[in-house]
Amino acid sequence: MTDASAPAVSSHHHSPRRPDEDLLAYILLAYGLSWLWLLPLALAGLVVQQGHGWPTHFPALLGPMVAAVLVAARSGSLRRLLTSMVRINVALRWWAWAVSPLLLLGVALIADRIAGRQLPGTADFAQMSGLPLSLGVIGVAAVVLLVNGFGEETGWRGFALPALQRRLSPLRAMLVLSLIWAGWHLPMFLVIDNFRTFTAGTVVGWLLGLMAGSIVLGWLYNRSGGSIALVAVWHAGFDMVTATAAASDLVAAVVSTVVMVQAVVLVGAELSARRRGRPSVLIPQSSQ
Repeated sequence: MTDASAPAVSSHHHSPRRPDEDLLAYILLAYGLSWLWLLPLALAGLVVQQGHGWPTHFPALLGPMVAAVLVAARSGSLRRLLTSMVRINVALRWWAWAVSPLLLLGVALIADRIAGRQLPGTADFAQMSGLPLSLGVIGVAAVVLLVNGFGEETGWRGFALPALQRRLSPLRAMLVLSLIWAGWHLPMFLVIDNFRTFTAGTVVGWLLGLMAGSIVLGWLYNRSGGSIALVAVWHAGFDMVTATAAASDLVAAVVSTVVMVQAVVLVGAELSARRRGRPSVLIPQSSQ
């Protein structure tokens, strides 16, 4: 009886449903770990504000990375995940895309100047929700890269996107991931100062921006050969540009609009490639 039961256990272990089970486990764990930090803040009535180190939502941002590492270790894909985190030997054009939010900042500041507005000071870039001003610009940038960038992207693009792409087309996988990503943010509307000021219209714009970001980040991850490092740099740069006190309405609008335009162009190119029977522009490929 023992021998007869062994193949059944082995067969279940290699079941085709296993990738879906890993993805579900990842989503539940990412939500659970992050919400475990955020919900007590909400229940206590605490609000995360710019330039203040407490209360802070930053530990919650590590949830996606911790979940990805745990599930990858369980499924035997941890080495692939860790390798992706440090993949920086990619073509320069992908690095240019990775730092593009900072380049867009320059354009936005020029627009601000033309509009006659006062340009932000260096200290304004150190004023972010959940972080103390004492960190300074370099300190804030480092924390944002490690926590916002790697903390989120190791999970969303490094683990969840490849898992979704095993059963969906890249575009559909990116759109589905944007919904999962949006749901993960829900408790932040209760505890983070700028989220609490959102109106119905702002929420719609935020959702569209998140969807656009999911497409642009998914494209960058796939086409750079699966580099978590690059999408982490992009994510951190975008947050430094749009989520600090340096982000005027015009700066945020210019940067967000350009990202949305990039997403629309990518979707248009992808749909055109499908109609003409050409290779996908979103499909993963080697960085070489």
